[in-house]
Amino acid sequence: MEETGATILFEISGIVTEGGKKATALGYPTANIACESAVPSGIYAGSVVWKGAPYPAALYKEEGKDVIEAHLLDFSQSLYGEMLIFRAFQKVRDSKKFSSKEELVAAIAQDIATVKKLCSQE
Repeated sequence: MEETGATILFEISGIVTEGGKKATALGYPTANIACESAVPSGIYAGSVVWKGAPYPAALYKEEGKDVIEAHLLDFSQSLYGEMLIFRAFQKVRDSKKFSSKEELVAAIAQDIATVKKLCSQE
């Protein structure tokens, strides 16, 4: 999925804040920014724009929460305090609760694989 010409489902900008450490503990660190709770929940293929450059990312918005998280693919720099733009291009799936940590980690791995596939399409 290319940044140029792709249909944007939603775009949110803000300063990266400290979030919970749950995603990092699961092996998928995220950049978190505040958003309105009206932003649709789910997992999305998208991008994060930092310093003018887009980076492919998996975006996650939990129902009723006022934070959106982005896991930037193949990215390891700290983004705390940075201004970012999150752009969602395609919904991967609805958010859901999992009965175990193992189920959650497996679902995240599948979501990341799907997002990588979608982001590599032209």
